[in-house]
Amino acid sequence: MPSLPLDTIYHGDCRELLSSLPDASVDLVVSSPPYNLGKEYESKVALQHYVDEQAGVLRECARVLKRTGSIFWQVGAFADAGMLVPLDIRFFPILESLGLIPRNRIVWARQHGLHASKKFSCRHETILWFTRSDDYTFNLDAIRVPQKYQNKKHYRGDKKGELSCNPDGKNPGDIWLFRNVKHNHEEQTIHPCQFPEDLIARIVLSATKPGDVILDPFMGVGTVAVVARDHGRHFLGAELDPGYHKVAMQRLSGEPDENRVFPNLKTLRDYVERTGEPIGRYRFAVQVGERATERSKAKVYPEEHHLAEMEERLAYEEEAFAADLRGHERPVDRKLNGVGPKPQPSPEEKLFA
Repeated sequence: MPSLPLDTIYHGDCRELLSSLPDASVDLVVSSPPYNLGKEYESKVALQHYVDEQAGVLRECARVLKRTGSIFWQVGAFADAGMLVPLDIRFFPILESLGLIPRNRIVWARQHGLHASKKFSCRHETILWFTRSDDYTFNLDAIRVPQKYQNKKHYRGDKKGELSCNPDGKNPGDIWLFRNVKHNHEEQTIHPCQFPEDLIARIVLSATKPGDVILDPFMGVGTVAVVARDHGRHFLGAELDPGYHKVAMQRLSGEPDENRVFPNLKTLRDYVERTGEPIGRYRFAVQVGERATERSKAKVYPEEHHLAEMEERLAYEEEAFAADLRGHERPVDRKLNGVGPKPQPSPEEKLFA
């Protein structure tokens, strides 16, 4: 049996890598296939050609997956001349036809994206989670998030006074709001559609154990590899684009290139924290400002913050629509022009004002 090329990213077509891997050899497949539908085809033919190609890749991924393993396949939508086809609808029957079992359809929502004028603007992508069998790995304790009412207690019965919820937190659910890796995100590289590391970490921690093997057939700039390494898992994958492959390898090495440039701000910050070098001596690939900033000066918000913000925004939009329908005055946006409400002084501050 051939040995696995652990902790490597093959520079080439993923189908070449997959064909070399033995059956039942990886614990997790997680990927986001590129939307390269092919300009040489008409739109509908291009879509079918793309789906057929991906079916071949998924067939190989299912073959190399262990009985206890999972596939997380993240996709968006194919749009052309006003037509929109959610790609998860096309991939769902392919995965089922391979004998895989559906577990979740995860919605990855975001507040921003491309605006539309003749249809509703798209504000989410989906992640399909399938397992090889009913005997699969799922570590809920590794990914719990805070309870909504953390101190809620039973008010009667034998458990009166005891916490009525798990003090370690709750299941995060199937709606995720990790911030997209765009401007002002320290993980941003030259890739236009990369995974947030925290999103991949939730998948890795929930679906694998330390030492397990994670495969990403479309490695891109190496986010899955970085997260797997940082959490004590093995990785392997492929990337066809030489520029993206170079970025992935540099993220893994953590070192600057010959021009003192890092692939992103996160890798640069990690380097200066590790070496004590002054951050001003280096740059990163997508840097706009004159100088990179230290991590201590950065604001990093957790997923719960973005979920609360989106919930607040959607609630406001629905309240405004309801007011318009009934001829009432619209409620005032608490964050008009991007500025939130001014904090109110405490009673002590009022007393000594």
